[in-house]
Amino acid sequence: MGVLRNSPKASPIKKSATLQHLFDLEANNSNGTKIYSPKSSKQSITESEYGEILSIISHCCSIFTFTDPLESPSEQDVKRLKLFQLLSFMKKPKKPLPEEIIRPLVSMLSANLFRPLPPSAKRTVVCELTEDEDLVSTLSPAWPHLQVVYDILLRLVLSIDPKVLRGYVDERFLVNLLSLFQTEDRRERDNLKNVYHRIYSKFTFYRAIMRKSMKDVFLHYVFESEKHSGIGELLEIWGSIINGFTVPLKEEHKLFLMRVLIPLHKAKGMPVYHRQLAYCVNQFVQKEPMLGGTVVRGILKYWPATNCQKEVLLIDELEELVENIDPDHYRKLALPICTQISRCLNSLNSQ
Repeated sequence: MGVLRNSPKASPIKKSATLQHLFDLEANNSNGTKIYSPKSSKQSITESEYGEILSIISHCCSIFTFTDPLESPSEQDVKRLKLFQLLSFMKKPKKPLPEEIIRPLVSMLSANLFRPLPPSAKRTVVCELTEDEDLVSTLSPAWPHLQVVYDILLRLVLSIDPKVLRGYVDERFLVNLLSLFQTEDRRERDNLKNVYHRIYSKFTFYRAIMRKSMKDVFLHYVFESEKHSGIGELLEIWGSIINGFTVPLKEEHKLFLMRVLIPLHKAKGMPVYHRQLAYCVNQFVQKEPMLGGTVVRGILKYWPATNCQKEVLLIDELEELVENIDPDHYRKLALPICTQISRCLNSLNSQ
């Protein structure tokens, strides 16, 4: 037995048996029997999975408002389950999604996200709000679905090559996404901030367009409406963007500071987003201390006459700015700063 196992004569026996086995399989296949192929089986499973995903995407295109009494709670639960199945599929490590999946997937995301927002439940102009805005924010009843939809969108942005996704996440998609920052639901704005910032980071070819779009939102808020719930979140995105600016700063970026960020100090709703605004302004002054004089003069220009809450915030901001201002500029600014501080000392407000 040992001699046969090690002998070259054993090889023809195995080869003959193998050939005979293949002949038998071919004969069975000619009679309609399918030959087993690991490769074809794997391909079949993949195609079956894609078919199932397309079915799930189609099911998730149905929209529930969660306010219509005719809507079925069980159907709402089924859709949420389908969304989680889709999210689970997106998290699996695999080859890039084919176009026949990406196109309907982005259409489904658009159908769920881009909807008319409910009328504002807040006062026309927010004058005095605490940082805990949740006390007055309106929560979206559709959040059980929207939360998962945002997770799917984030996963899509992170996993797909921007050049491939460019044909689906286009400028119109970004404009619609930016408009959702007006929602009063802070949970949605937080998710929007994360997704929009990720798109800005990865889609480098959209950066100039996205900066301009956000700048237009700020200008419309300051000089026209003074009504927008997402100024703070947009300023948080800008804080990260400004942090990445190289020195010396481009003229475009300096103009943004002077024409957009400084005028944001005059809005009545400024206390709501002052923390983010002060961070953005301070980033500019840290990068180029010579800008400190422009910033201080701008803040003094928009100093409130009767709003003590805003005065306290601006005093704190001036304190931080003075530490980074160029010494030569500080000598020129000392008199107007001290003049304004002396007026504040005469205030009846103890702060």
